[in-house]
Amino acid sequence: MSDHTRPRQIVRLAVLALVLAGLVGVTSAAGAAGDDRPHRWSGYAIAGTGHAAGGWIGGYRVGHHELYLTTPTRTPNRAGFRRPHLVGDLKGKVASRRETARAAWILSKYGAYREATQSAAVDASVYHLLVGGAWHIDKRLGARRIRQSGNGDAVARFARIMLRQSRQSAGAYTARLDVAGTDVGGTVAVTLSVLDGHGRPAPGLPVTLRMAGADPREAVTGDDGQAVARFSADARGWQGVTATVAHVPEHRLRLRSPDRKGQASSAEGGVTRTLVVSTAAAVRGAQTLSLAASPSQLVAGAPARVVATVSGDGAARTATGGLYGPFPTAAAAGCTGSPVATVSTPVAADGAYALPSVTPSGGYYAWRVAVDGTDTNLPISACGATTQVRARPVTSVDWAPVTPSANSNVTATASVAGLPFPAQVTLRITLYQDASCGSAIDSKDLARFGNGSVSASFLVFGAGAYSWKAETLFGDLWAGTSSPCRGMSVS
Repeated sequence: MSDHTRPRQIVRLAVLALVLAGLVGVTSAAGAAGDDRPHRWSGYAIAGTGHAAGGWIGGYRVGHHELYLTTPTRTPNRAGFRRPHLVGDLKGKVASRRETARAAWILSKYGAYREATQSAAVDASVYHLLVGGAWHIDKRLGARRIRQSGNGDAVARFARIMLRQSRQSAGAYTARLDVAGTDVGGTVAVTLSVLDGHGRPAPGLPVTLRMAGADPREAVTGDDGQAVARFSADARGWQGVTATVAHVPEHRLRLRSPDRKGQASSAEGGVTRTLVVSTAAAVRGAQTLSLAASPSQLVAGAPARVVATVSGDGAARTATGGLYGPFPTAAAAGCTGSPVATVSTPVAADGAYALPSVTPSGGYYAWRVAVDGTDTNLPISACGATTQVRARPVTSVDWAPVTPSANSNVTATASVAGLPFPAQVTLRITLYQDASCGSAIDSKDLARFGNGSVSASFLVFGAGAYSWKAETLFGDLWAGTSSPCRGMSVS
């Protein structure tokens, strides 16, 4: 393979271009060739030493994989390598876990870019971190190899940049997704944050953002390590959101041991990771709610309840009902003021839910039911389900004189109490010619407005046993009631 030796002026231009570009590495294609013996790929020829570190500073290639030697004092590898395996901490503690991660970061970010100076800097940096001692870039063996490249200043400058960047960023990268839920018809905002091994923003990484039911969005993380996308929310419920981050620098070495004992080992360049993170965005949809009184008419003392028919997405929530009233007419009934009673019941699947009953007094009432919102349901409320409650008034009767004489007038008085609202009411007074209100001889209907009494005169003919009864006739907001039968003696 060519050693890529070039005129010094061209090399300087290449170095300048790389510095301006931030030494951005390009990932090599995956694959494997049948021949796993290494060939010189990108770098400079240097003086031979009989060891792996001699003869070449830069990268090798096996098939489609770029390799950098990790054991400079072993014999050159001419037999090939075993299958690669990921290593986060080299055996024997030659390099610390931290130094291993830094070497992996440099190899991952810069190890697959075919430029002689950059490849030589990767080679020198790997020895610096994994072997150390005299192989540091500014120590005897490391510095000598760099000088022998014929472009020592540029190689050393690149190596220092790589080492400095690896110190700042190497390690396991992390990614986090933040989503802002919305309502159907709105927009779900998705923010991906990628941090390097030191928790700093990781810019320049290609990202694919996806949400269920929407086209994917391609982006690149910015200087803040973030990529942002917005998706139209067309369906209610929890929508899956996934971010795939490609070309993430590796924090482990993809190490290849030699096929033949005693020959050099290597680590692959350009090995990157893919991070995949997922979450779910809540998209709220409208619920539906209808109300029905059960029953719509009743007499005071009987239970009243409301049936709420609800639809949503099945999330657990609560329906709370308030009973408002009493009101004098159905037209006046509404959900104003404070409720006279409050009840609630859990709601989940679509269906009709009967809320607990209450026992209101007479009048017209209206129910207001509110169903809680959830992450995926908009709150909803409704007022209606008018309920008519008839009171049970108390009716009584009296007369004067208490013991009348035959063929005289008696003044009978009927009284009503317990009407829920002032309204015209009819009271009926009946005189019976027996002691048990069996045989009526006279009856009069008298009207009044609201609770109170009315009186009428009755003629009593002969002596004997008589009886009285008063009735409150049926009305819009009261049931018909009667007084007890009361006996009267006439002398």
